[in-house]
Amino acid sequence: MKTTILITGASGFLGSRLAYLLRDRYHLLLPTHNELNISREEAVRAYLEEHRPAAVVHCAALSNTWYCEQHPEESHRVNVQGTVRIAKACKLTGAKLVFMSSDQVYNGTPVLGPLPEYAPLQPVNVYGNHKLEAEQRALRNLPDAVGLRLTWMYDLPESSMRLNSNILVNLHKANAEGTVIKAATHEYRGVTYVWDVVRNIERALALPGGIYNFGSGNSRNSYELFLEAAKLMGVEQPSNLILPDEERYAPECRNLAMDCSLVAKYGIHFRDSIEGIEEALKHPVRTE
Repeated sequence: MKTTILITGASGFLGSRLAYLLRDRYHLLLPTHNELNISREEAVRAYLEEHRPAAVVHCAALSNTWYCEQHPEESHRVNVQGTVRIAKACKLTGAKLVFMSSDQVYNGTPVLGPLPEYAPLQPVNVYGNHKLEAEQRALRNLPDAVGLRLTWMYDLPESSMRLNSNILVNLHKANAEGTVIKAATHEYRGVTYVWDVVRNIERALALPGGIYNFGSGNSRNSYELFLEAAKLMGVEQPSNLILPDEERYAPECRNLAMDCSLVAKYGIHFRDSIEGIEEALKHPVRTE
């Protein structure tokens, strides 16, 4: 008999790919918003009590940082309260919980270099604050829950699955339309191939409770990262497509680059951001 896993947000960018990867190995519960409304505590508890999944992978979220900034109450209801409701229901039913957090919790951290999980946190935006609050409250309710801090994720522009606005999609679009991208020279952040995240989430189910950085590292600034990615995509004269933005985040750098040595101790590894892009372009995941 197959183990039952519940995936929330299974129609989203991450959740849909996780469901695709796990579809043959597990009995998957992939409820729609109407079938499982995480804004209603009674509905969440009733769903888990009825279906009794062995594990819950909580991908449902409002992840557009601009939208969350404009709609903080809705962001809190979904990103914080929804996660807490899932954690409480998992504690009641005994399900293992893996939930998604974000590198945005580091947005505002006045430290350069790869940031470990214990770095001082003072998020400067609504989304980062709500993700941090969700981490703290979920673990208070369910100490063996696993929170994964994800980077900006990407898939290839030609993917047949739902796409987000990501580094490769943005570069492809700008190159096709003849527009330019301004990338900050005072920003550092990793980008991760979504399929590398998806492949490792199954292993994250066995992690001890706690918070883990979960994605590709990066030592380049965003201008250098975009420029190198454009070269790998075969863009002619990439310096005409990517322009350095030297004003944004100056004089204090924005650093979201993560140190993922903690998950590496458990055998979970991610390539450097540029190495990940190169590998994704050479060996794309086909889902047709």
